[in-house]
Amino acid sequence: MNYCYIHPDREATGTCVGCGKFICGECTTAVMDKNYCPQCIAKGIPYQKTTSTNTLAIISLVFGIISIPTACCYGCGVIFAIVAIITGLIARSQIKQSAGRQGGGGLALAGVIIGAIVAALAVIGGLCYAVSMIIGLLSSSAAGNSLLIGPWIWLI
Repeated sequence: MNYCYIHPDREATGTCVGCGKFICGECTTAVMDKNYCPQCIAKGIPYQKTTSTNTLAIISLVFGIISIPTACCYGCGVIFAIVAIITGLIARSQIKQSAGRQGGGGLALAGVIIGAIVAALAVIGGLCYAVSMIIGLLSSSAAGNSLLIGPWIWLI
């Protein structure tokens, strides 16, 4: 059970859109169908521009897009993809905690999805490369190519 932050003896009927604090019915002021507490009303928060795009969401999308063409460049794409995933998840968390003051959830989600796809493709590509190397080594040793057997014998 949550209680009003101004009247701790009263049960809260909702939360303030501006600050996210619990408020009772007496403390609630509705502006454009949204509930605000007296402090946010005094600050003029309901009348200010309420949304801004989260910077980390933009960074996540940019790194996700950069990871696509660099995926085959010696692992650079994987690094960019991991940055896109991490910044996207942080951005989504910050956007949820901002109580409507920040936007960009779609940008962050796109960055996370693109980063995850590039990272997954890089892992699959790396596994395919490793399997092809092992198959190549085994087939060359079966053919009697003694130059390749010596250094790679520990793999068998």
